[in-house]
Amino acid sequence: MASDGKSRSESRSSDGLSALDATLIGGSMALFLVLLYTMREFLNPILVGGAGFILLWPIRSHRAVRAILISGAFLLILWFFDRISTVLLPFGVAYLLAFLFSPVVRFLNQRFRVPRWTSSLIVTGIIIGVFATIFLILVPNLVGQLEVLGGRMLGGISGFRGWLSDLTILDNLEGSGLIEKDTFISLVIAAVQDQATALASGIPDAAQQVVRSIGSILGLITVVAIMPVLIFYNVKDFEGISERLRDLFPTFGGRREYLIQAGSVVGNYLRGQLTISAIAAFNVSVLLVIFDVPFALLIGLLGGLLNMIPNVGAIITNLIGITLAIVFGDPWLVKAAIVFAVLLGQSLLEQSVLTPQILGRQVGLHPILIILSLFVFGTFFGLLGLFIAVPVTALIVTAYKAWQEELNFEIADFVAT
Repeated sequence: MASDGKSRSESRSSDGLSALDATLIGGSMALFLVLLYTMREFLNPILVGGAGFILLWPIRSHRAVRAILISGAFLLILWFFDRISTVLLPFGVAYLLAFLFSPVVRFLNQRFRVPRWTSSLIVTGIIIGVFATIFLILVPNLVGQLEVLGGRMLGGISGFRGWLSDLTILDNLEGSGLIEKDTFISLVIAAVQDQATALASGIPDAAQQVVRSIGSILGLITVVAIMPVLIFYNVKDFEGISERLRDLFPTFGGRREYLIQAGSVVGNYLRGQLTISAIAAFNVSVLLVIFDVPFALLIGLLGGLLNMIPNVGAIITNLIGITLAIVFGDPWLVKAAIVFAVLLGQSLLEQSVLTPQILGRQVGLHPILIILSLFVFGTFFGLLGLFIAVPVTALIVTAYKAWQEELNFEIADFVAT
């Protein structure tokens, strides 16, 4: 009996805290919090986390303390990566490009026996050439069209006032005593002018924000200078880097095949979607330029970019393109019909040829699940969420399937016969 009581006492001491221990720890924590408050201007999360770790480490055998240590470490890691996110951005971009173009390197190496460093150098040159072309040729033209668009928006306000003045419905509402026409028009014009001014000035403000986020012009030059080096080494050593990254993730049944499957699904989707988006941007831009539609390059690039958002992107592109044609086209009805026909033809080309041949059913997600993921990710992450919704959802679904397969069991095996 004595031995049983002793064992129960030891069990209680190993599983929980005694009243005296809890009192001492509570008092120590209170004093610790007071100390943190008095030193709040000196401290940062790393120092606080280190002090908390030293304080709790001697009693780490208790489950509650271990939970506090794990949760604190998790929050500290999130804070750390948030603070160095700007530094990690070039490395992340370089790895993403290597992830997308690694099949090209593998193809050159296996099919034509090109050494990996040579094929990596070729792919790096292609990537840098594409980005240089975009920034040196397309971006200046796009910025010019955006500036013209902003100027026309501001200049078209006077015509909009005249259009409102000629509306019969406003005369009827004024005659019935519901509104005062001049006051209503002034309010509408003021609201439109504020929005147009904000939109017209948004481009330089956005450019300045990008520069500030990078840190300085010197920082931007440094990033541009090291990007080719980062891309080359990520492409060249992609397999080894990916293997080291996979080792950081948990296993299912001692294996990490779910990561390989998820990476394959997401990679195929991104490569196929980027290819289709590039074709869409080229086709729409060229056709609209041929038909002399205003802001053809803007509509084409917007269509290619929003093509990364399934279903919703095509609707937004049509709305914006047709609106620009109606407002600035001459004759507006013809230009709007051309924009609608071009975008419709591109959509049919994608659905009948490009998507089946290039993308196929790489993602394997039901259309309802895709639309739901767009709304969910858009709610939490805004515009960025719309672009990452489908690949991240595919990753989650693949991981869930691996977990489901690992935990699969047959109920009949556990029923007594």
